[in-house]
Amino acid sequence: MCLAPAVAGAGRTPADRLATAAVEKLLHRGPDGYGVVGDGGSAVAMCRLRVRSRPSDTVPFAAPAGATAFAFNGEVYATGSGAWYGEGRVDVPLGGLDEAQGVDGHGPDALDGMYALLRRTPDGAIEVTRDPLGIKPLYLLRHRDGVAVASEIPALLELFGPSPVRPEAVTQFLMFGRVVDGGTFFEGIEPVAPGTRLLLKEGRVQQWSTGSAALPPVRPDTPAGPERIRAALARAVDRVLVSDRPLGLALSGGLDSTVLATELARRGVRDLSTVSVLPRGNGDGVRDLAALRLPGTSWQSWRHRSIDFGPDDLLDGIPDAVRSLGEPTALSSVPMYAALARLARESGIVVLLVGEGADEMFGGYRSYLGLGARADAADFYLSEERSALLRGLVGVPAHDAARDALLDALPAAAGRPVDDVVREFEYEHSLEPLLRRADHLLMAQGVEGRTPFLHGGLPALAASLPFGELVRDGQTKVALRQAYATELPHFLDEVKKPFRAPLDDWLTGPRAARVRAGLAGHRDRLEAAGLRPDALGGLLDGIAAGDATATGLAFPLLTLGAWLEWLAA
Repeated sequence: MCLAPAVAGAGRTPADRLATAAVEKLLHRGPDGYGVVGDGGSAVAMCRLRVRSRPSDTVPFAAPAGATAFAFNGEVYATGSGAWYGEGRVDVPLGGLDEAQGVDGHGPDALDGMYALLRRTPDGAIEVTRDPLGIKPLYLLRHRDGVAVASEIPALLELFGPSPVRPEAVTQFLMFGRVVDGGTFFEGIEPVAPGTRLLLKEGRVQQWSTGSAALPPVRPDTPAGPERIRAALARAVDRVLVSDRPLGLALSGGLDSTVLATELARRGVRDLSTVSVLPRGNGDGVRDLAALRLPGTSWQSWRHRSIDFGPDDLLDGIPDAVRSLGEPTALSSVPMYAALARLARESGIVVLLVGEGADEMFGGYRSYLGLGARADAADFYLSEERSALLRGLVGVPAHDAARDALLDALPAAAGRPVDDVVREFEYEHSLEPLLRRADHLLMAQGVEGRTPFLHGGLPALAASLPFGELVRDGQTKVALRQAYATELPHFLDEVKKPFRAPLDDWLTGPRAARVRAGLAGHRDRLEAAGLRPDALGGLLDGIAAGDATATGLAFPLLTLGAWLEWLAA
């Protein structure tokens, strides 16, 4: 698992020097060495967290002739016709160069993995490939002096000069908890869309092949019954277990991680390290493995560690969280996930299996239960209470521009049910932030995250199911629950406990004063970012009074303030 920055320059600073500066900002992602290949016109760099490649390999990887260099980030679990769908005969590439050449030589249908690949050819051109689900992050910087890509935004900041903050992105973030217009918080920096292939040459993006549709491609003749779902997930777990370094499993006590634990216990996996965060007051987390009711006895050899997490941990963790992400976040789970990543590292885990993707694939969020009653998809994302607060906080024109950005970003309804439109939108705008959270926070601790629910043909199988088979009769993830009803019957009626902090409890009462003081300390930065002073004062009063809408904005504003302070440092 490696970081892969690349620079194609047309300016005065040589590209190989810029690539070196970029990769040195991100050495936390690769403690097992780094290298740069290139010249003044273009260069690729890579730092390595060794999982499967040979310890003696130099990076970036070089083809046998030595003229082509590969910077590779991720894992390739299978190659071969139908690998994406979990079909046909597949090969498991060796680690390192073999994986990079596998991505280079196959289309997305013939690959199962998570990857971002840079291939520098003898003429200095750099070919860029990102996996179809965007499991591995990749960002593109465009500037008059050149272009660059990197796995994390901080590597790109100041590379060709300052990257100004986008005020419209700040408004979208406060309104929807994310940037929805396809950009980032910075001018000139954008995510490389999942499934995209780029050609960087002579300081410009010269070719751009867009990725597949947001929904994973499906086979029309493969109905996804319980047995097919179980078989696909079993195949995915088998694939993600390949590793030369210690494996671990993140446990929340919910359906997704318990299904993974069940699959591992069924295989008789022994001496596995497992980790869990126990947020105070929301019932999430695992303190004792016996509570999972796993099959067999191999799980009794597992080494389990858990850590309690409370309101002060949440607030104390905000500065480190925004530094790791390189942007503010509305996900209250981010400081909790950072604590999970630290616990994994302290437990000796290098490769951690996580449950990301299951909720998006199988309709796992309780908020989906009322989708059928919504007038349209925009109604699902637009809260009138928050809209009213935002009109005062950022002004009506900025508010309306953010609303229009959402309307432009939503897939065309074209007579489809609201739940189908929301489902398509969520693949990009809900799944991608969670994948980025897992990648950035785990890699900050030198741990690679793996996502079994996004492999083995499972995404295509889940996408073939109508939304009504996933969410119905007051329950979510119905198809997955039914697939494991024999081993885990108690989850048929379980109510999902989200992996997030209970902010209504944690940021009110005794800690309301600390929240107000924290926001007041960021007030100058927030006002400089476009927030109106009078409305900001009213928001602080609302938090003190326990107003739910105001309290709901407190955490995003705290992370926004901490991020602005980090940028100014």
